[in-house]
Amino acid sequence: MRDQSGQTTAEYAALLALVGAALAGAGVAVGLGGVATAVADGVRTGICIVAGDVCRASDAAAAGLSPCTVAEHTRGEGLTFTVASLRLGADDGWTAARRSDGSMLITRAQTRKVGGSVGIGIEASPLGLEVGVGGKFDYVLGSGRAWEFPDAAAAVRFLRSEDRDDVEPTWRFGDAGAVLSGAADAGGGGFELTVLESTAAASAGVRAGRGMTTYYLRTRVDALDAGASMPGVGLRIEGAPDRAAIVELTRDAAGLRELAFRTAGPGVRGGQVVETVARLDLRDPANRAAAEPLLTQRLPWPPAVTRELRALVRRAVSVGVVERAVYDVRDGSDQLKLAAKLGLALGVDGREVDIDRRLVAASAWTNGSRERQRADCGVAAAGAELGS
Repeated sequence: MRDQSGQTTAEYAALLALVGAALAGAGVAVGLGGVATAVADGVRTGICIVAGDVCRASDAAAAGLSPCTVAEHTRGEGLTFTVASLRLGADDGWTAARRSDGSMLITRAQTRKVGGSVGIGIEASPLGLEVGVGGKFDYVLGSGRAWEFPDAAAAVRFLRSEDRDDVEPTWRFGDAGAVLSGAADAGGGGFELTVLESTAAASAGVRAGRGMTTYYLRTRVDALDAGASMPGVGLRIEGAPDRAAIVELTRDAAGLRELAFRTAGPGVRGGQVVETVARLDLRDPANRAAAEPLLTQRLPWPPAVTRELRALVRRAVSVGVVERAVYDVRDGSDQLKLAAKLGLALGVDGREVDIDRRLVAASAWTNGSRERQRADCGVAAAGAELGS
């Protein structure tokens, strides 16, 4: 569906999210209130400097820290068709991210997937006993572009432009991977047991822009989820939290530049996500020598490579840069599933993605330092919130 300007509803949603993110951080003090705010900010900065934390944008740059992403809004939609055991799907989404230095990043990501599903089941009558096991395997291809802008006004002009697809992006990226998931259920006599096993995903990709190329490997494991019910009684058990990990290798015209390890998982409080990244500068000869055993390994990596990865993560923590950010997440996504059996399985799975994230805490460790709170990001980090 398109309106008179020719923009799709998903693109308008991204625009509205972007404006909301910009306005959320656009408080302006005037008159005496502005003077009082300036004085209070000066006092806080002085206390921050004495404490040895990261207080200003200049301090962050000197420590090798990038601006924080303080708000992020994702809007998108997807559709998957199932015919017999064949699955075909597509997703399209926009993300608008506001950074602590006022800059904006607009990302458009698209995925296409093809896969299959298989299942077996047994039904015993008149006992009313049913047992079933099913699984899905999808190959996934992803691609996207990202545009960086100095402020929200420039980002809004881009989104409103009719020829924005012709604007050269700051970065391009693409990846390929696979997703495996399974489910088992049983029931009888008014009792129903459902077990959703872990979903595992892995992909490899490339991101290029600003004269740099980053190769990355991404893995994700979702939690085991179990439930049981009988007339008038329900029970649900949640397993280990969902977690994701990414290994990134970046190079520029001069050669290898950086090795980074990223993880994401739930925070101590419900509805929070903790993201951590450890960076190791490969332009340093000692770091390059330490990483050489991993860099010379050919893909796919053997299981023994985990020892080398752990050693490099420990080195990044001791001599590199580690950043941690805690986000409050509001997920208003919706899903609609329709299925039928007319001689063969038919199904439609529609998704509408609506996710907002706001930074609530940020800290960093630089060159083996203690944990330093990132006041430059505009949030005060509480130690309890930073647990993963």
